[in-house]
Amino acid sequence: MRTPGGAEPIGILPAAGVASRLTPFRYPKELLPIVFAPDRRTGRVRPLPAIEYALEAMRRASVKRCLVVIADWKTELVRILGDGAEAGVRVAYLHRAVPRGLADAIDAGHPWFEGRQVCLALPDTIFYPTEAIRAVRAEATASGADLVLGVFPASRPEDLGPVRVGADGSVLEVLEKPAATDLRNTWGVAVWSPRLSDLLHERVGAREDAGAGPELALGHVFQAAVGRGFSVRAVEFPEGSYVDLGRAESVGSLLLRTDPRAEGGATEAEA
Repeated sequence: MRTPGGAEPIGILPAAGVASRLTPFRYPKELLPIVFAPDRRTGRVRPLPAIEYALEAMRRASVKRCLVVIADWKTELVRILGDGAEAGVRVAYLHRAVPRGLADAIDAGHPWFEGRQVCLALPDTIFYPTEAIRAVRAEATASGADLVLGVFPASRPEDLGPVRVGADGSVLEVLEKPAATDLRNTWGVAVWSPRLSDLLHERVGAREDAGAGPELALGHVFQAAVGRGFSVRAVEFPEGSYVDLGRAESVGSLLLRTDPRAEGGATEAEA
């Protein structure tokens, strides 16, 4: 699946954050072994780190190249992922010495985005269905939209990025961690055109020119696109799910625990 302009799409996985909400967590949350699953090539069961889940979603969406944004404390990702051969996606790395938020981390890839459709997954999240990026890419390619968001149910939308979607699938509003909202969803993955990449680059540059200030939230860039009349659409996954591994309680929801009622100490998924 190529973009309308003919250029291959590029994926980006921003993994340069400090995981402050998980302190004193001592290794990259992107390497949390979220499930034990058969290896795609060998069939052997092995732990699947969260970031490999994101790469698998990219592979299923026919994204063949991904940029992984790392910082000094995330170099272990390079050792684990290597060139991405095991995941079936070619991987390159971008380094950010100082974390300045999600929007800045993604904009680091701007020199590589030119003329390309960009596919975003956050490698410290787990979303279902795994085919979500593929579905969002298909909508972006078919509609020619500047931005398409994959939208999932959320029990705590005030911690995330809820999206108001019109009856025709157009995005009316993108919120960023609102104090209160009537919405019960969040965007979790995104696909966009070069026009949105340029808007992101413009907004990041304007913040740098203004000097020190609050980090630029990606949701605010998405809302700016709505405000400027960009074509912004959503693909909703009402039966899907989205888990942010940046919160300790979310990590706990994915772990296995011993069930004392089960013979032989079998494990079951935490409710």
